[in-house]
Amino acid sequence: MRELAVFYCPKCGHYAYYQTSRHPQCPKCCAPETMTMVRMHYTEFMKMTCEDRDEFLAGEILKTNPSLLKRLTEPHKRYNSREIIAEMNNVIMNLDTENKILSDTVKWMHDTIWEMMRENRIKSRAEAAATSIPPNEDKKEE
Repeated sequence: MRELAVFYCPKCGHYAYYQTSRHPQCPKCCAPETMTMVRMHYTEFMKMTCEDRDEFLAGEILKTNPSLLKRLTEPHKRYNSREIIAEMNNVIMNLDTENKILSDTVKWMHDTIWEMMRENRIKSRAEAAATSIPPNEDKKEE
């Protein structure tokens, strides 16, 4: 009688024990690939804790399928909060600087417009005063 061997599915990570070394199919995900035999004795594998087994099988899966590691780390690269926060802080600092410059320009324009309006009022009052003849002076000239 053959000794039990440990097989794992390189696609889903499911493992099982078989006596036969024929090409077993994964009963969990029904992948078309055959399950891979672990290069370890059954008794050694059974002495491992569940966490150690999972870690061992994850390492084996990553060795045989490096594109899986790339797919697992892709979301981290795409949604790396620290890098996004640093970029957004730079954008915010640039916008704050631009906002200060624009606010100063608007303040200068506002002050200039009010100063011009004051000058126009003073001019128009002076012109009105120069063109108008007081009523007492009109009677003296006649």
